[in-house]
Amino acid sequence: MSERFLKWAVKRHYKALGYKVRIARIRLGNTEIDGEVVGEGWKIALEIKSPTDDLTRGLGQLAEALAFGYTQASIVTSLRRAKQVDPTVFQGLGFMLLGVDSSGKVHVVLPREEVIDIPEPSPSAKKALKLMLEKLMPLLDR
Repeated sequence: MSERFLKWAVKRHYKALGYKVRIARIRLGNTEIDGEVVGEGWKIALEIKSPTDDLTRGLGQLAEALAFGYTQASIVTSLRRAKQVDPTVFQGLGFMLLGVDSSGKVHVVLPREEVIDIPEPSPSAKKALKLMLEKLMPLLDR
């Protein structure tokens, strides 16, 4: 699964939910992130990793994004790879892990208690993801 396909899928997903999405290299201090999702009063940093990319480097990029004022940070990779990742680091740092399946559907893999499988963007799916994001915002204020 190519990085280009992952970018297309995550952009389509968040745009269908009504959010502003920018997929481009965004410079933050000494690093860059691959994109961002912007909502009312919050921003999610996106780091796109193909199945052969190093996830460890992505974690450092996301940590820097949080230091630069992003309210949430997420790694986007293939669903197969996302399911193989040890959740400890993501849970400890509060990062999201999104997995994209071969048909381009985006799945929230971590945090586990907020897993939502969105088959196709629909009004009910949009509402479900918006509710999930609203639940995550108070966790970030701690």
